[in-house]
Amino acid sequence: MPGKIVTEVNGKVLDIILNNPDKMNCMGFEMLRALDKAIEDAANNKDIRVVQLRGAGERAFSTGADLKEFDKLKPEQADEWIEFGNAVFNKVEKMPKPVVAMINGYAIGGGLELALACDFRLGTESAVLASVELQHGWLPGWGGMTRLRRLIGEAKAKEMVMLCEKIPAHRALEMGLLTKVLKRDSEQEELEKILEHLSSLKPEAFKLAKSALMDSDRTTEGADIQFDVHAMNLANSKS
Repeated sequence: MPGKIVTEVNGKVLDIILNNPDKMNCMGFEMLRALDKAIEDAANNKDIRVVQLRGAGERAFSTGADLKEFDKLKPEQADEWIEFGNAVFNKVEKMPKPVVAMINGYAIGGGLELALACDFRLGTESAVLASVELQHGWLPGWGGMTRLRRLIGEAKAKEMVMLCEKIPAHRALEMGLLTKVLKRDSEQEELEKILEHLSSLKPEAFKLAKSALMDSDRTTEGADIQFDVHAMNLANSKS
């Protein structure tokens, strides 16, 4: 019987599938632990060049935390829930390989937070993104507020978190939440083209580029220039 996470290797791409379609791929401890292991395995597998995260079924990438499981947690377990979720999503964000979230349907709450930890968010025309935690009486607890502010700016982040609106695909693209909206009649072709491009990149060069782009203190002086020299030498190497 398949677990809460299913992995499939397609060439140099590892698909990590959130496998709880009956509950719109909501996440409990079992899924978080399985996701943590899948990300660790992908990071350590030299044959894997790209990681794609997607949800099982047609309705959702993920609707976030499993609220029935969350409501039963004792206070110390709730603390672990927040801390472990952050740890897993931080691993996704820091993965030295390209990580793509393929969003079909809903990416809500913790599901949106997971997508925000990825390098690229590709959406179908039916994709809907939302941060709805405040209407339940709590805050986005898996890094979503920081990543939203960093990605789309403070004003739009406030709009998403405080108004709890559901954002359709094309508006999400305009806001900068989605990297690309795939056309309905060519979804698979467009997706494969992007994954193929990412798979073709030199892994060490991608790792350095990602590190530089994520460094909010990066300048055009001093040690950062030496970083660029190293990156260029690497690009010109035969390995």
